[in-house]
Amino acid sequence: MKHLWRIVSILGMAAVALPTMGDSTASTYVRAQDDTFTLAWIPKALNNPVFELGRDGCMKAAEELSASTGRAVECLYMGSVASDMAEQARVIEDAIAQGVDAIGVSCNDPDGCIDPINSAIEAGIPVMTWDSDSPDSGRFTYLGISNYDGGREAAHILIRAMGRSGKVALLTGVPGAFNLEERIRGFKDGIADTDIKIVKTVACNDDVNQGVQVVEETMLAYPDLNGWFFVGLWPIFAGDGAMPLFDEATTKGDLKVVAFDTLTIELEWLKSGRLDGLVGQKYWGWGYDTLYMAYDYVINGKTFPSWTDSGMDIVTIKNVDAMFEAWETSDFTQPLPPPY
Repeated sequence: MKHLWRIVSILGMAAVALPTMGDSTASTYVRAQDDTFTLAWIPKALNNPVFELGRDGCMKAAEELSASTGRAVECLYMGSVASDMAEQARVIEDAIAQGVDAIGVSCNDPDGCIDPINSAIEAGIPVMTWDSDSPDSGRFTYLGISNYDGGREAAHILIRAMGRSGKVALLTGVPGAFNLEERIRGFKDGIADTDIKIVKTVACNDDVNQGVQVVEETMLAYPDLNGWFFVGLWPIFAGDGAMPLFDEATTKGDLKVVAFDTLTIELEWLKSGRLDGLVGQKYWGWGYDTLYMAYDYVINGKTFPSWTDSGMDIVTIKNVDAMFEAWETSDFTQPLPPPY
């Protein structure tokens, strides 16, 4: 029988989709013999707009596959309210108990995800990761960006904006975080054959206010700074007026800035001249592509490499309006126009 699903959210606890009928708590899983395919799509947390966009992509893929295959396809959106590995493990356990056909998860912790993922696989439920991997688990593939290539692309954007010489600073989040370090490594390689010098690398520990502080302190210490690479968008979340020295330099055109991610607040900053380019992850594809891949793996027996490159979005003033439109319509199925 086809299940009907509803979302239940409890403050501070896991928010999971529970079946209204036909719940199964069997410890081993045998695929239902009806024509329903259900993917449990599990983000790090429910309180992040990029994951909501991925959810929309997953729902769109389910709608398309249902129409094209004649099989009922469902995207089951499950997650804890905030990022927490213990809660995420319980969410995966709930998905196993419900007997879903596949799981796609963005891991809060690569090691913490190993046992929950392997438990699902032992129950006969294949698992893939997206956005954030657990490479030592038994997941059948990881869908994500090449952070190294993203860093190199950020370097190329900055070179186009400021030329092949000058002083730049880097802003990162938590020092040592693998994805951020890869972006920095790619950026450094991208400027290796230029006369651009990195004069300062500062960290904000993923804190918006600390990001504002270290950027402004760097602007004060290096008044002749020519460029920034924001490895993440932390201080941008502080909004207009939070970084007066930064704003003054970008408004005058003396400072060129490239940042990771393509959220709408960053698109607004790009249009206003405070950013010159963005390197974005494909948030929509986290859901859309994951559902298609999991369906192909389970239903069609398709295999995938250990890492599946999700690709990236490059946004400049040339194509920013198209990215705005994609956000407004929540439709990211069309490729962006060229950024240059």
